[in-house]
Amino acid sequence: MKLDERLWIYGGGLTAQWNWVGRRRVEGVLASLRGVADALQTRAPRAVQKARYLAGLRYFLETEGPERDRLASHPCLDYWLFLWDKHFSQPAGERDWHLQLGLLQGFAASLALSRGETLELDAFPDPDGRFYFYGRPEYLALAKPARLKIARGALSVSGRKAGPARMLEVEPGVVVDQRGWLMVHGVVMHGLAKLADKELARFASVLKTALADMRERDPGLHAELTDMLRALIPLQNPMNHGSVSSSYVNLRGAICLSHAEDPLLQAETLIHEFCHQKMNQLLIADPVLLPGQGGQVFYSPWRDDARRLRGLLLGAHAFLNVARYLARSLSRETYPEAQHIEVMVNVSRRVLQVEEALRSLILYGSFTEFGRRFVLGLWREVGALHHAIQWFPPALLKEQRVECDSHRKQFALGDTGFHKGKDFVDKVRRVAFLTPKGIDEVPAS
Repeated sequence: MKLDERLWIYGGGLTAQWNWVGRRRVEGVLASLRGVADALQTRAPRAVQKARYLAGLRYFLETEGPERDRLASHPCLDYWLFLWDKHFSQPAGERDWHLQLGLLQGFAASLALSRGETLELDAFPDPDGRFYFYGRPEYLALAKPARLKIARGALSVSGRKAGPARMLEVEPGVVVDQRGWLMVHGVVMHGLAKLADKELARFASVLKTALADMRERDPGLHAELTDMLRALIPLQNPMNHGSVSSSYVNLRGAICLSHAEDPLLQAETLIHEFCHQKMNQLLIADPVLLPGQGGQVFYSPWRDDARRLRGLLLGAHAFLNVARYLARSLSRETYPEAQHIEVMVNVSRRVLQVEEALRSLILYGSFTEFGRRFVLGLWREVGALHHAIQWFPPALLKEQRVECDSHRKQFALGDTGFHKGKDFVDKVRRVAFLTPKGIDEVPAS
């Protein structure tokens, strides 16, 4: 399928292209799980009772339909396969096999529950004593492995009827999860928050408002985000920044973020992290940048350290979407004066930073055919946003230009896109001149 760059620059909605790219991910997951089934039969230690695990895995692989495909793109299955590839490429111990395969059972159980079918399997709790029905808000608290029976939506554990507990949802199918082992084990940026019930409810409430606003302001973006997003993970914010957030290439569909009372700030954070995940999924279908550029690093308009071209691409895409959303919000809503100015500052700064990043991409990047169209499309949208902010106060725009230029002068090498680092100027000042005997150094002035 030939990709239309216009559908990937901003939220294009649940188009045939969106579904095709998602299908590529599902096919990769299913192929990996077939490899797991083969490995279970041929490489698992004798003490691992293979039939206990193969029943659930075979049910998952053999049951076709939208419920199975949606589970195949769940972030916890993303992370499960990451752990499998990382640890099970080498010989692993019996306990590792039991833990890894026990966690896999939750996907088969969730599929049977969603389809109203009958399935019996052994349920193994995760290290925190929970058995999750991934893709659904329910989970069971289990002290030890138990026999789980699912029949037409009803649950029984070791012969007794079971009523599962539920996690909070901010949208149907989008849970707030701060304990699931497969969900939080891979979160390494910032600290995980452990919110009390009242705090957790407030965290979810603001995010509900942010998503409801997004549904009204940008339906295409909202449709994509909620189609991919499955879980929101609360983070600590010990430095009291406006917000801290993270997302991971091996947890596509999970966004980690700290609490904030401002729904617009939370929407900005969701959009930023979602765009990273959207690009990571797009890159399965088209790499955008040609191979051989992974080691090159360049000046970043957002940071004090150098970034790779891929990072500049993902940053430009994310901040362009944030700037557009905030600009559209300004045109539709009335905010208090202080917040109104703050949003204008945010938009104008993002436009200038994206322009800087795209400049380096154009100067130094080599692109696929789709990549050329995509980056050109990003440039065009920067031009449209420049037009949209012309009504901002001139002094505000000038201030942001001065700040961006100051950052560039400090960290970029002249008019190039190369990063010079904090100590670059001191090193240059120490080199006085080149003599026949070599370089004479003089103290920095």
